[in-house]
Amino acid sequence: MNLHAVQKRSLPDKVFEQLLAQIVSGRYEPGATIPPERELSEVLGVNRHVVREALKRLQQMGLVRVVQGGGTKVLDFRRTAGLDLLAVLADHAEAVEQLLPLLVAALETRTGIGVEVSRLCAERSGREVGEELLAIGEELAAVAHGPELLPLDERFWRVVLDGAGNLAYQLAFNSLLRAVHARVDFSVPWLEQELARGDYRRPIAAAIASSDPEAAARATREALSAPPDSLSLDHARRTSR
Repeated sequence: MNLHAVQKRSLPDKVFEQLLAQIVSGRYEPGATIPPERELSEVLGVNRHVVREALKRLQQMGLVRVVQGGGTKVLDFRRTAGLDLLAVLADHAEAVEQLLPLLVAALETRTGIGVEVSRLCAERSGREVGEELLAIGEELAAVAHGPELLPLDERFWRVVLDGAGNLAYQLAFNSLLRAVHARVDFSVPWLEQELARGDYRRPIAAAIASSDPEAAARATREALSAPPDSLSLDHARRTSR
C-alpha cells in the first residue's frame, strides 16, 4: 500500500495527504475500495477518529464515496472533483508526487481563462488600470529573474481580474495561480522564460490601457501559450529539478 506511520502534528492532515496522493497518482484507481478504518489506523499508527476525519475531507472534495456496509469507494476525480482540488494540491505539493501533470493542465487552462479575462478587462476598465499594469510590467522587467517575480506577476493578474469584473473567472484563476506557484522549483524557471518571451506583460498592459479587447486577447494568448515541447511532463520534470 506504500503508506507509512504518521510521525507528528496535524494527524488528520497527514493522513489526508497520504490518501490524497494515493488517489491522484492512480495507486487507488476509480472503483477501488480503500482499506477499512481499522486497517488504515494500524498501518498509519493513528486512531480511527483521525482516519475518519481524513476520509470525510476526501468525500467532501468528491474523491471518494462512503457506501454503507460497502466501505469507501474511490471516485474518478476527473469527473467528480472541482477546481478546489488544485488549491488543495497546492497546499500539499510536497506530499503529492503527481502534482506535475496537474501543473501542466493548469498552465493550459490558465491560457484560455487569461485570454478572456484580459479581453473583459480591456472592455470594462479604463486608462488608469492599464497604466497600473504597465507600471507592474516595468517592475517585472527590472527584476527579470528569481522568486520575486511570483508575487509581482500575481499582482499583475489580480489587477486584470479586478478590471474584468467576473467573479467566476476570478475564483478559477485563484486556484490556477495557487497550483502553478505551489512548486517554486517549477514555477520560477517557467515564469522567467514566459515573461522574457512575452516582454514582461507589457503588450497586455498596453492593449488594456488602449481599451482594445482583441489586442489584449491576442497579446495574452501569445504571452501564455508556451511552445508545444514546454507543455509536456518531461519538460516539467526537467524544469522542477
